[in-house]
Amino acid sequence: MASNETATVKCYCCGLTEECTPSYINRVRDSYHGRWICGLCAEAVKEESLKSISTDEALKRHMNFRTSTSSPPNKPTLDLILAVKHLLFRSLDSPRKESLGRSRSCFSTVNGTARAESQY
Repeated sequence: MASNETATVKCYCCGLTEECTPSYINRVRDSYHGRWICGLCAEAVKEESLKSISTDEALKRHMNFRTSTSSPPNKPTLDLILAVKHLLFRSLDSPRKESLGRSRSCFSTVNGTARAESQY
């Protein structure tokens, strides 16, 4: 492969596919025990590894967190209905704002005097 050729690779953590050069893919795989992970997951793993744990353990923790937070809801239709219901009740409970009455002209003053409002 020439240096400007790319290959498609899939993230071990999140499944994101990217086109990268083979040399970059190899560098990432060398850093993560043969697994290729995307840049976002790599940052999360780096953050975890700051807690004095191995890169492999940090990768496992990131994978566990990702699977626990990204699973689809059990009942998506019911969740949507409950969310809309919550928004509706929240808007009904909120205090009503008074409408703005027109007591003055919205035009700026000219030469220190206010413009006369047009009468309709």
